[in-house]
Amino acid sequence: MLPNLRKMPYDSLKNLDPVARVGDLVCGFTVHPSTGFKTLKDLIDYAKKNPGKLSYGSAGLGSSTHLRIEMLKYRAGVDILHVPYRGSADALNDLLPGTVQIMNEINVIPHVKAGKLTLLNINGPKRHADFPDVQTLTEAGYPDSDVPIWYTVYAPGGTPADIIAKLNAKIVELAQTDELKKRLREINVEVPLQTPAEIAEFRLMDLKRNADVIKAANVKLE
Repeated sequence: MLPNLRKMPYDSLKNLDPVARVGDLVCGFTVHPSTGFKTLKDLIDYAKKNPGKLSYGSAGLGSSTHLRIEMLKYRAGVDILHVPYRGSADALNDLLPGTVQIMNEINVIPHVKAGKLTLLNINGPKRHADFPDVQTLTEAGYPDSDVPIWYTVYAPGGTPADIIAKLNAKIVELAQTDELKKRLREINVEVPLQTPAEIAEFRLMDLKRNADVIKAANVKLE
C-alpha cells in the first residue's frame, strides 16, 4: 500500500522478487446487530438513503481495511464516514457497543461466531467454510471490488531463479498439509498456491487497483 501513498527509499518491483504467498486474511464487512442489516444489500440500500449516517472503523488511515471501505463507497456510490483508529483492537472496542457500525478486520470473526456481530460478506474469491451462506463481494454484485490483505515472502532483487523456485516449492508443500491448513483456518487465513510469476502479476494488478481507489477517494497520509 505504501508505494501508492508515500515515496519509498526503494523500488519494490525492482528490489524485491516474490517467492511465495504465505497467507491471505479472510474477513468481510461486519456490522453491529443494532443496524438490523442481514446482507450487504441492506447496508448499501440504507447508506444510499442516509448518506453520512453510517460510520466505519479501520485499523488506520491508508491501511488495507481503510481502502476496503473506500472501494465499496466508490463502487456502490455511497457516503459512509471513515473513522481511523490506532489499530483494529481499538476499532473493535467501538464496534462492539455500536459506537461505529461497520468494520472489516480479521479480529471481528470470533465475535461473529459468538453472535455479537453480523457478517455481511466475504472479501475474497470464495465463501468462508465457517459461513457457507455468506456471499462474496462478487456474488453480492460488486465484482473487482475486493482489496485483498495478503502476505508474501520476498527475496532480494536478482536472487537466482532456481533458488526462488526451490523456496516456493517448499512453502507450497507445507501449505498443503492438513495440519497447517487447520491451524491457518483457525485464525481465518488461507494460502493461495501461486508461482513466483503469478505473484508478480498479482502484485502489479493489486498496486494498480489500489492506486485507482486511492486517487478516486483522494486518500492521503496526514
